Amino acid sequence: MAETGFKLRTAAPSGDWRSFVVAAPSGGCTSGQMAKIHDTVGVYKRAEDAGEDVAFIYHAEKIVVPKVDESNITFEIGDKVYFDESAAAVTCTSSGNLWIGIALEAATYDDAEVLIDLKGDKAT
Repeated sequence: MAETGFKLRTAAPSGDWRSFVVAAPSGGCTSGQMAKIHDTVGVYKRAEDAGEDVAFIYHAEKIVVPKVDESNITFEIGDKVYFDESAAAVTCTSSGNLWIGIALEAATYDDAEVLIDLKGDKAT
């Protein structure tokens, strides 16, 4: 699968991040694509075709993730970050979404991504 769009960025190699290996979903996956696997929300490390093995990062002290692009979705440092499964991106809206971490940088409504601490616990 060709690498397109979003480029995954994590902390330095000595940073605290954890992953497991999964088969890419039926439509394949792209680098930085967010997903929920059972009770765990994470990010695919690289692009892979359907069924190919790929690392799925579920805990990272610093990781850039896609953000819902809507006028009311903004973050301040320290805000709770929620996963909007239908958008496969993060949001500041708690209703109907899963809490997955905190914002490490401010993000305005027109930002396409945000730096977060992905907590790696069971999504709540």
